[in-house]
Amino acid sequence: METYEKEIREILTSVSELSSMMKEDNVRLDNIEELIESNAKKAESILATMEETSKSLTQLEKTMDKTDKDDLRKLNQKSEIIEILNRINDRLESRTPVSERFESIYKGEGE
Repeated sequence: METYEKEIREILTSVSELSSMMKEDNVRLDNIEELIESNAKKAESILATMEETSKSLTQLEKTMDKTDKDDLRKLNQKSEIIEILNRINDRLESRTPVSERFESIYKGEGE
């Protein structure tokens, strides 16, 4: 009987130790589950932020494209204006100055 009592006590001690270990494991599992849920929420938040950033970047690209087109159009207009002014300048330079015309007219009268 003493042998059985001793074995039963050892078994109870072992069961108690196992129960304690299982409680610790359950606490760890609960902590792991909480960490997983927390990380999942953080991941969702990051994905939402990335989606918003992507939308903002798309909008920024559209704005930059429009700005680039407007700038290019203005640059082309400036270039055309400069070309027209250069042509006018060339025509003015190719004309005989008024003073030379008067000189030729006076020379013609003097002869």
